[in-house]
Amino acid sequence: MLGFMRGFVKSKWSVGLFALLIISFGIFGFQDPFRGVVGGGFVQVGDREIRPLDVNRQVDVILERYRLEKGEVLSPSDAAQNGVTQEVLQNEVRRVATSEFGKKIGVVASQSAVTNLISATPGFKDALGRLSIEQVAREAESRKMSVPEFEAFLRDSLTGQYLEQAVEAALVTPEILTRPLLRFNGEMRTLSLARLSRESLPEPKTPPEAELRDFYAKNTARFQQPERRRISVISYSPADFLDKVELKDAEVKTEYDRRIRDFSSPETREVAQFTAADRNALQTFVDLVKSGTSLEEAIKKSAGVTRVDLVVKPGDLTDKDYDRFIFSSPVATLQGPLPLNNAFYAVQVNKVTPGVAKPFEEVAETVRSQLAEGEAQRLFNGSEEAFYDMAGGGASLEEISKDIGAPVIQFDAVNASGQTRKRVQPKLLADHPDAMKTLFALSAGQTTDVIESENDRAIFRVDEVIAPYTLPYEEVANDVRVIYLAQKMQEAADKIAADMVSAVKAGQPFDKAAAAQKMAALGSVQVIRAANSPIDPNVREAAFKLQQGDVTVARDSQGAPWVVKVDKIEPLNPETEATLKTQIDQQVSQSLLGDVREVFALGLQAAVPIKPNEKAVTAYFDSFKKEATQ
Repeated sequence: MLGFMRGFVKSKWSVGLFALLIISFGIFGFQDPFRGVVGGGFVQVGDREIRPLDVNRQVDVILERYRLEKGEVLSPSDAAQNGVTQEVLQNEVRRVATSEFGKKIGVVASQSAVTNLISATPGFKDALGRLSIEQVAREAESRKMSVPEFEAFLRDSLTGQYLEQAVEAALVTPEILTRPLLRFNGEMRTLSLARLSRESLPEPKTPPEAELRDFYAKNTARFQQPERRRISVISYSPADFLDKVELKDAEVKTEYDRRIRDFSSPETREVAQFTAADRNALQTFVDLVKSGTSLEEAIKKSAGVTRVDLVVKPGDLTDKDYDRFIFSSPVATLQGPLPLNNAFYAVQVNKVTPGVAKPFEEVAETVRSQLAEGEAQRLFNGSEEAFYDMAGGGASLEEISKDIGAPVIQFDAVNASGQTRKRVQPKLLADHPDAMKTLFALSAGQTTDVIESENDRAIFRVDEVIAPYTLPYEEVANDVRVIYLAQKMQEAADKIAADMVSAVKAGQPFDKAAAAQKMAALGSVQVIRAANSPIDPNVREAAFKLQQGDVTVARDSQGAPWVVKVDKIEPLNPETEATLKTQIDQQVSQSLLGDVREVFALGLQAAVPIKPNEKAVTAYFDSFKKEATQ
């Protein structure tokens, strides 16, 4: 939860549709803003005050988004306990301080810039693609702001963007910082490499029984088994009631007729749409029509009312509420006025062309299946009281199974992670990790409480507790042989590679030393430090730690030994520099930009006084502690 919520403070959702404008405030590295003067209010930043309300409504946005994303309801106390509220407060200080600094030097986003931003945001358009003041008002309301407060929030954000762009535009990456990295990453090495081949190692022979038993005795920890438990469960869902559902053909046909539109292509509606900026004007038009005046005459008598004829199918209109309104309106009846965006609408459906329905025979099984699922869900819901009564009354899983009609499932013994000895994890146990924790705290014969999840109801029981033990040799003899042989082959491989290294160091040519040990020599290979290479990354990393002429054994990512010799080390050349320069410049620029932002932030704090009322801030956060203990 903590990681998600803290990330959320800096995410696009923490500022809604304006992430690109706000993100800069999450990266300016302010020092602790709560040191210093105790003043009035909450936190004074320049000429402006940050109120608890400003922090609370930003936290509310985060909590609501968390609820939508995770399906969990968290309290403001939860946010404060996990440090989210503190981060929100610091973000507010950064935002306001940056805006105040912009005002001080004469860099402030204009009203027209804010208007242009709002106008360019798709979420603020109506069904016809026009700016919707009501959509803007809804966005402001969702943030618990008035429209003027929301506009001021956007103005601060734009001002911060202007300042950040100015800082970044002035940044030039000096060559003195990029040259050392270019030289380091552009270094090229010519390597001689050798690896094991199929001929390198002889086929291992199975050792005597006594030798295997001795190996087992020295490595009993490898065969230690953790505590395991045998577990039974009764778990059932609506699907377990499907076989109890009986449907007659007539019921299926009735459902098909009732939902005929679901099995038809979309209908088409011909609609006369009337709009006006003034509600009274449109209301006058509607009243004239309802009193018997024709549409044509009524529109002539109603100043400011315009007509547009539409031919639409469901989903054609971008405003979903307006789309539903049209497709639920009766034919030949004027409906409205309807407030929509920054205007008022009235519509009259003149003609409905139904979609073409699929024949009953084609969809009968689909309808039957959907009906059965609904009835099974009803039976599942209806069994809840009886299930809880039996569980609370001490009935065994077998007795509950007989009454409900769901089987008792028994698993092979599992460890605390829910895995059997064969490392298989039953899905029911994987789906209930909290139940696993409970089960390993119970004694044999005890059961968990009823565990409810979405469309699933279960009770788990511990049937047997199996204490930790060491597997006897007879049971793991084959495993002992496999492990033993693998270890011996590894030792043999290491010796072959080490012997080759010794031969090369003694003066034998690399290829001849490889052939003598039946290793496969790969010839001369050129590798650039920062460039992609087909050589295993572990081997390449080991090669770049050597000096020219050095030879050593390096293990690849699979643990297999390679012999590596550095034949030549060459400095950066013009061709490699041209390839790497852009990449290195970007890396250095990003690092330098972080430093510049930090300096800018420190200078910003010196230019804009930040005066928290420490008592008020402390009392604010203490209030969450009290809430958590109530």
